[in-house]
Amino acid sequence: MGIADLAVFDWGGVVIDGAGAESVRGRAAGPDAVPVGLRRRMPKFSLAAVRCGVGVATPGCELVFASRYGDVTTALVLSQAIVGSDLLSPSAFSACVHNAAPGLTAQVIGEKSSHTAIAAGEVSLAAGLLEAWLRLSVGEASQVVVLFAEQPMPGAYAGFDHEPDAPFVALALRLGLGAGGAAAEVGPGRTGALTLLGALEAGATAVAVSTDMRVAA
Repeated sequence: MGIADLAVFDWGGVVIDGAGAESVRGRAAGPDAVPVGLRRRMPKFSLAAVRCGVGVATPGCELVFASRYGDVTTALVLSQAIVGSDLLSPSAFSACVHNAAPGLTAQVIGEKSSHTAIAAGEVSLAAGLLEAWLRLSVGEASQVVVLFAEQPMPGAYAGFDHEPDAPFVALALRLGLGAGGAAAEVGPGRTGALTLLGALEAGATAVAVSTDMRVAA
């Protein structure tokens, strides 16, 4: 059920295909927007999300991060290190916890407002939009940046990927109340995020918020 539309004030995305080719959409920032010392310690997952957030965030924005699994690639590497009785990388661990991407984004832009990390199965992006709408509706923030990032499942987890043909997708939406015009619908998973990017490229200026999470896994 759709309950509201949110105005999209700005947006950016990074799409990386299976061969590693990168497509930058909207106002996503380049790698140089992240300080080099921090960038070298970031896994690809966090760096893509942070670049999207840095490209669209403005002072005072709150951050909501949404992802089904988070940085599962780095988590798998750490798990394999544990099995092999190897030493774990503290920087890799800190960069793969579920709230790492919004925390790193806030660090880069110098923002001290709150951030939230959400995992809601294949409707994680929709859940992130719902969280943003709730914050905006009760006056906790005048604008909220929703970050989303999901990657193909790696290695031993590949058999659990619900979208094996979908690319790595990261995006950021700077949202507020007062939407006008037709709103883009949000589908599940990486495919839904990719479709949303296409709608934004085609000129959509609003996104629909739904409370229907029945397809979540």
